[in-house]
Amino acid sequence: MSRFFDLNKKPSANDAEPKQTKPFETKFLLNHYEKVKNLNKDLERLPSEGEQFWLQSDTQFNAFTFIPFITQYETIEHLYASTYSIAIRVVDSLIELHENGKIDQITLLISDSLKQRNPKTIDKILAYANHYPNLHIKFAWNHSKVALAKTAFGHYIIEGSGNWSENAHYEQYTFTNLQDAFNFRMKLFTETIER
Repeated sequence: MSRFFDLNKKPSANDAEPKQTKPFETKFLLNHYEKVKNLNKDLERLPSEGEQFWLQSDTQFNAFTFIPFITQYETIEHLYASTYSIAIRVVDSLIELHENGKIDQITLLISDSLKQRNPKTIDKILAYANHYPNLHIKFAWNHSKVALAKTAFGHYIIEGSGNWSENAHYEQYTFTNLQDAFNFRMKLFTETIER
């Protein structure tokens, strides 16, 4: 039997409730917990080792929505996220998850074009990075959309068309738990030439 779930157990209404120590403050994060409830209806659990979920959205949720979903089950030891675009409300929510002990470390690989496209967002991200030693920011000529979530029991990979912004609608994602693929995708963060 998997250490994460029982395949024979029927999900109950309580299974979809996020487990948190204190209420979240930002409306954006609370809104994503509502989206996670919808994601829970489709997924009901994290992928087991070697398992892949192929998903597509026809409602508004972005790549970030998977992060609160994972933290319902496990603490993320290190979150790596690469994106062309990121909304400041996503960054605020990541910081809140970090402050609540749901994510230990965060590394963001962001397209350096965001410096020109949205300098206010970049200024706030860099201010956060100066304040939080476990927040690492990298800039590169980047259009990849990959998130890696290392937990005590899993190596989760979220890949898809969705950025970490707020305009996602019709998107496709793969949600995988596979250490070899995780290690391969880690090269995005270790071998990318920063600009």
